[in-house]
Amino acid sequence: MLAVCLWASTTAISDKGVIYLDDLTFDKVVDRSRDVLVRFDKEYPWGDEHDAFKELATTVGESDTSLLVVGVPISNSDTYPVNTKLSARYGLVALKDEGFPRYKLFKKGADTTKPLDYTGDMKQAKELLRWTVEQTGVFIGIKGQGQVKELDGLAHSFMAAAPADRKPLLKQAQAAADAVDTSSNPDAGGYVEYYIKTMQRVLDKGDAYVQQETKRLAKMSEDKAVAAAKRETFAWRLNVLASFKAPAAADKGEL
Repeated sequence: MLAVCLWASTTAISDKGVIYLDDLTFDKVVDRSRDVLVRFDKEYPWGDEHDAFKELATTVGESDTSLLVVGVPISNSDTYPVNTKLSARYGLVALKDEGFPRYKLFKKGADTTKPLDYTGDMKQAKELLRWTVEQTGVFIGIKGQGQVKELDGLAHSFMAAAPADRKPLLKQAQAAADAVDTSSNPDAGGYVEYYIKTMQRVLDKGDAYVQQETKRLAKMSEDKAVAAAKRETFAWRLNVLASFKAPAAADKGEL
């Protein structure tokens, strides 16, 4: 069924990595079987926000994650309504074109009537992607931006474990870090080191360290007075820290 929906979507609107759905096809794809990020937007989007969406969709599409990126065009016009059932279901009826886009994350196994709302910068694909990783725990594997697959899952396991059980996981991560091949990327050694450093800091300072460090780096990365190279370093460190945030528990609703 997903293949049919994919084919149907490409006959109308087409953006690389995006599955476009409507009132008839939405529930056939957004069915709790996987994480799905949905952008509800005006029928013919354009500008910086749309460019950010396309960048995000391409990044996700080129990764091996099961996360889907979906687009749903909405028009609440009396003369030319589009996807009015979905507009009503997700509280978008009062919005004019300038009120879009709206992003909603449908988590695997969660109640599809209660998606998570993204309230961050709509023009920054990296911020939206980082938020999605934080909420789902998926590994996107953004080349050159901090993530190391061999350590990403261990970061999730480390944060999910009780504090008393974390030292063995740190040792496991150190062994995994030693085995990571960093020869093809001169920055990869720094990425690997930062995973280990973050685990050690959490052991020393507690779980609150992740949120505090995220807030600190986010503030500095937005400071134009900071050198561009430094801001790039802060950006990839934020991507790593996203893997240390425990995803919110899914509201499964009625089965």
